[in-house]
Amino acid sequence: MIRLYKLLACGFLLIASAFNVEKDLPGNSKSGQIFEVKCGNVVMKISSIGGRIISYRIGEKEFLTTQNEHENYGSTLWTSPQSDWGWPPYAVLDSAEYHIEKIAGVLKMTSKEDPKSGFQIEKSWQAEDARSIRIKYLIRNISGKDKAVGPWEVTRVPCGGLAFFPDGGKANIPKSDLKLDLQKDGINWILIDKKPILENLKLFSTAQEGWLAYELNGILFIKQFPDILPENFSPQQGEVEIYVNKEKSYIELENHGAYRLLKPGESLNYAVSWYLVPIPKTVKIEAGSPQLASFVRQQINHINR
Repeated sequence: MIRLYKLLACGFLLIASAFNVEKDLPGNSKSGQIFEVKCGNVVMKISSIGGRIISYRIGEKEFLTTQNEHENYGSTLWTSPQSDWGWPPYAVLDSAEYHIEKIAGVLKMTSKEDPKSGFQIEKSWQAEDARSIRIKYLIRNISGKDKAVGPWEVTRVPCGGLAFFPDGGKANIPKSDLKLDLQKDGINWILIDKKPILENLKLFSTAQEGWLAYELNGILFIKQFPDILPENFSPQQGEVEIYVNKEKSYIELENHGAYRLLKPGESLNYAVSWYLVPIPKTVKIEAGSPQLASFVRQQINHINR
């Protein structure tokens, strides 16, 4: 049974049937409710388990790595830096059931309070217009002491595409073992083929303009986020990071928000806009393409005008 909630020109759907969701922790599975946020011909699916985005498609073309492809799939929010928790992520925040609310066209999910991390996470989704979906994250300090934290959005997509974003210059960040294929006109370009490699690779980078894009099969995925300065990076993290697993079964497109100290009861907010659009045939798709970089800026400037 599917119930439709009309939200202006766009909306979200609750798929009431149970859905088995795998976790980053291999071997675990649990049922959860699945919601859809619709925007034009773009559909995003979110599970109540972990508040995880499990699908993002335009028409019939899926853009995220799915649960059928790898146990690490979809998109979620982690607390930063990773040195605070290592692996796996905090279960209450990453793989437990979230509380669901639907208020005035906004889908909101809230984790339980997690005594292990000292945090609680809220996530909400709303169609901005026919082009993009706005995701808002909140991290709350529920402990009895001051805690420093940053927001970290981790999005898994298939290999075989072209990742690119504006470079932010040099800073004191971890050394990268994933190398750029090209840096041209201030844009970093990385070609991601499908050939397995000997070990997992990671790129740590500064960024400018507040966007990270990935082209795959003629479709462009853009994540737009607040730009931050290097002095506000989480310890041993970058603003933009790209992780490639050695089997080439997925890559991670990662963006970080500002690291800050929260007093007991305080929260930080982090908002990201997602776009999924076909690339016009007039736009040349290759590393260093000024047309492709210009096309990204056209999409995000549409909202900012």
